[in-house]
Amino acid sequence: MASVPSADAMAAVDAVAGEPPAKKLKSEADVPKAPKAGVAGGYHLEAGIVSEAVMATAPALNQSYQSAEPYKHCAIRDLFNADLLKQVREEIINNVNATYKETDLFKVFQTGDLGNLDSLDPEAAAKLPALMKLKRALYSDEFRTFVTAVTGCGDLSPRTDCSCNVYAYGGHLLCHDDVIANRRVSYIIYLTDPDDPWVAADGGALELYPLVEGQEHTPAPAPSLCHLPYFNSMAFFTVTPGVSFHSVQEVFSSDKPRLSISGWYHAERPPEQADKASLRQLQMRAGEDAAARHQPVEGGSASLSDDDLALLVRFVNPVYLSEASWPKIRERFAAEGSVQLHNFLKKDLAEKIVAACISEDKADGLGSKQLPTYSAGLRDGWEHVGPPHKQRYLKHGGGAADAAAAAAAGAAAAAGSAGGLLSRVLRELLASGSFGRLLKAFTSITMLGQTGEVRRFRPGLDYTVAHYGILTTDPRLDVVLTFVDDATDEAASAWQAGEVGGFEAYLLADEEEGKEAGGAAEVYRVNADSEESGVLNVNAAANTLNLVLRDEGLMKFVKYVSFAAPGSRWDIAMEYLPEDDSDDEEEAEGQEEGSKGGEKEEEGEGKVREAAEAAAATD
Repeated sequence: MASVPSADAMAAVDAVAGEPPAKKLKSEADVPKAPKAGVAGGYHLEAGIVSEAVMATAPALNQSYQSAEPYKHCAIRDLFNADLLKQVREEIINNVNATYKETDLFKVFQTGDLGNLDSLDPEAAAKLPALMKLKRALYSDEFRTFVTAVTGCGDLSPRTDCSCNVYAYGGHLLCHDDVIANRRVSYIIYLTDPDDPWVAADGGALELYPLVEGQEHTPAPAPSLCHLPYFNSMAFFTVTPGVSFHSVQEVFSSDKPRLSISGWYHAERPPEQADKASLRQLQMRAGEDAAARHQPVEGGSASLSDDDLALLVRFVNPVYLSEASWPKIRERFAAEGSVQLHNFLKKDLAEKIVAACISEDKADGLGSKQLPTYSAGLRDGWEHVGPPHKQRYLKHGGGAADAAAAAAAGAAAAAGSAGGLLSRVLRELLASGSFGRLLKAFTSITMLGQTGEVRRFRPGLDYTVAHYGILTTDPRLDVVLTFVDDATDEAASAWQAGEVGGFEAYLLADEEEGKEAGGAAEVYRVNADSEESGVLNVNAAANTLNLVLRDEGLMKFVKYVSFAAPGSRWDIAMEYLPEDDSDDEEEAEGQEEGSKGGEKEEEGEGKVREAAEAAAATD
C-alpha cells in the first residue's frame, strides 16, 4: 500500500501493493493543471471538504495510478472531511429513498441520480445539506482538475452522474467494465460504518480483474486485486473498453451494509474501441453456427427398443420408463414448453451423487455461509469456465468426445467423485441415442443432435449471465439434470424460493432495446411474476431433470449462487437440436392414440418391467 504524505499523516493510497511512498510536492506549482476545455461544472470547491494536502500530491498519485495493476486505478484514504462524511451517511440512511434492484448481474438498493439534488424543493433540500455539499465538491472545477491530474484522462464534460448504493447482506455486482456512453472515470466513495471498521470476512470488496494473457478484452476468471470499502476512502479508475473489469464481491456480513456513493466523470465523446466494451460484447450474436457443435443422435427417429430400455433402466427411475406416464409429460410440455421431472435417476445412483457433492463441498470449504476462495474445487478434472463478464463456473473434464478426459472421468467415477459420477451419467445416459428416443417419448420431438457438459456452480462465486451470444435462429431443447443439497426443509426452501440463487432463468430478449447504450437494466430484468415479465425460473433441486424448449429470441442464465446456499449447484447441462416439430404432428397424434390402446400399453409396460427386473438383479 503506497502512503500519501499529508499534514496529519493519515491519508493513504491503495493503488499498488508494495508501491514506494509518494514524495511530497515542493510547491503547488508542481500540480499539473487539467485542461480548461470541458471543465465547466459551475461549482466551487468549498474549503474544508477535501484534504488540500492530499490534493497537492497529484503528481505522485499520477505516477502510482499509471503503473497500477491490473489497470490504471487508485484508492485514496482520508481524502474527505470525516465529520462531513458521517453527516452524509446519516442523511442517506434517514432521508434518502432507495429502490431494490435485482437482475442476473446485481443485487442492490440504489437511489436515483444525485445530480437532481439541485432541483429539490426547499423542504427536501433542508434534510440533505451535507450530501448536497459533497456532491457540489465532487463536481467542482477544482476537484475535476484534481481527478484529471491524477488520472491523465483528458477533458471532462460538466455532466453530473452519481447515486447512492447499498449492498446489504447477499448484495453483489458481477464482473463488467463500466463502459456506457461517454464515461471516462469511475469512482466510489465508501460510507461504511466508521465505528465498525470493515474487514475481509465482511465481503463487499471492490475486485479488479486482469486480462487473460494473450487474449485482448477478456478478463481472467478471478480478480488479482481487491480493495475493501473502508470509511472515507475513494477508489477511482479509468473506464477502458474491454480492460477495466471489476466487480463488487458479495456482502457476507448480515449487519454491516456496504453504503457508498458511486458515479462517473464523463468526456465529450465515447472512449476509443467502445465496440470492445463488456456491454457491447453481451449484445453481440454468436458468429458461428452453434448447431455445428452438436454430436448426432444415433437412430434419433426410431422408437424405443428393448436394447434402449436395457440401457435406460440402469440409470432412470422406472416410473419415467412407463408408457402410462408419457402422455401426462407430453401434455404438460406441450402446454408450457417446459417440464420438471423429480427423482429422475434411480435412488441408489442419485444418493451416491448427492453424497459425493456434499462431501466435496465440505472438503472445499463451500456452502452454509463459509467464505469462498476462487481456487476452491480446481482439482480432479475440474477447470474454470469464463470469461467472468459472461459466466464463471467449473467444468469437469474435456467433454465426452475427449478420450483422455473420458478415461480420467471413468477413473474418478470409480473413486466415487461427484465429477466422475456425473460425467459417467453424461456419457453413458444423456449423450446416448437411447436417451434421445426417451426424450421423444416425453416431448413428441425427434432429437437430431446433442452436446453437453458437467458443471459446478460454487456458492459465493459462480453464475452465468444472459447475453445475445446464446441466441439461436432455431429452437433448442435444454435438458438439465441438477443436484443440490436439499435434504433438510430449510435447505429445500432456500433453493425453491430462489433466496440463494442457483435457479436457471429464461427471458425474452428485446433486441431493439438491447441495442441502445445503457439499456442493460431493461434487457436483464428479472421479475418473479412470469406472466408480467416473460421470465421462467427453474429452481434447482436434487436429482431433477428440467426440460425447456428454448425458442428463437430466448436468453437464459443461472443466477449467481450466494455464499449462504447450502452448497454448490451441480448439474449436467445438455442442449439438444430438435427436428422441426411440425414434421412430427401426425406421428405425435398417432402416439397419443397408441398410448390409449390397452393391449399395446400392457405389452410395452411388460417389457419395461422385465428390463427393470433384469437390471435390478445386476446392480
